Amino acid sequence: MEGKEIQTAIRKDVAPLLNDEETKETLHYAVNAWKTRSKFAPKIGKGKYVLAVYEKLRRLTMPLGDKHLLLITWGTDGGTTDIIEHLQNMFSGDYTRNW
Repeated sequence: MEGKEIQTAIRKDVAPLLNDEETKETLHYAVNAWKTRSKFAPKIGKGKYVLAVYEKLRRLTMPLGDKHLLLITWGTDGGTTDIIEHLQNMFSGDYTRNW
């Protein structure tokens, strides 16, 4: 929750659209936006995820416990609902305690 990158994985044969500095900047923006949203959690509930859709990509921000955020980026072709459900199932329950 400080905008520090823990791990990055990029699929083979995929060229990143942003350089390292730009990526770090987007991480800081994502963390700050998440913290801002969290202020309203007592009234509207805890956030489950945020999906941003751009012309060239889709980006999901999802909490992993209370201390970490997962930032996933993928292309614009299909499967958004399946991807989100898969990630929610993958990172629910006891797994988040390890973070």
